[in-house]
Amino acid sequence: MKLDELSKQAKAEQITELNLVSVEGGSYVLHAVIDGRSHPVHDAHDQTLHVASVDEARKCLVDVPELPFFLVQPAVYDEMVGHAPDQNTTSREPIKFRSSL
Repeated sequence: MKLDELSKQAKAEQITELNLVSVEGGSYVLHAVIDGRSHPVHDAHDQTLHVASVDEARKCLVDVPELPFFLVQPAVYDEMVGHAPDQNTTSREPIKFRSSL
């Protein structure tokens, strides 16, 4: 879904939450949760929208009504010594939707 569609669906209260998912390489991708399913947010060229920071994500979401917003860092057991593959070490923390600045 593109950002304009995200805004429309959020205003229609179809989106229950937004997740800012940390990905390899130091960037993040936005995922909208609709009916329990995660949908990646796309840019104007229909490519997955990558942002460099939480603040950049907030700037992209300026036209979106406030929603529950979470920073998600997927499990890294395959990169960490001593973590078994079946351990779920995903971190999911609530963050403010709007900057306090």
